[in-house]
Amino acid sequence: MRRFIVLLCSTMIFLMLLSGCQKEENEFTEMELPKPINVELVVPEVEAVTVADLVQLEAIVTQQDEYIDDADDVTFEISLEGSMGLEVAATYEGEGKYTAVYQFPVEGIYKVTSHVTARGMHSMPSKQVEVTEK
Repeated sequence: MRRFIVLLCSTMIFLMLLSGCQKEENEFTEMELPKPINVELVVPEVEAVTVADLVQLEAIVTQQDEYIDDADDVTFEISLEGSMGLEVAATYEGEGKYTAVYQFPVEGIYKVTSHVTARGMHSMPSKQVEVTEK
């Protein structure tokens, strides 16, 4: 029994000495999360869109009030209510503005969604556009 107590005490002293050699500094560092991207989708006003007109769609992309000029992918998805969508690629125009020109083929209510992938994030705001006959 005495041998067991001596062994137990020796082990406890060894563990206390060993734990005293650890660094006191916190080795974990906090990761800073990237700020989200902001996408402002600009589509024509309701009264302005008629069938067969060429319409400019715009996505203005920023991050913390700075324009993003290096987006990985920017497209516009255009779908007539109740039907499959069509994707149109956007081109960079400068100052965070990505644009595409589209001609609405028939009247109706369309949903326009901009799909923007930039700096490891994805944003997809949507707006409705009502297209009327001339």
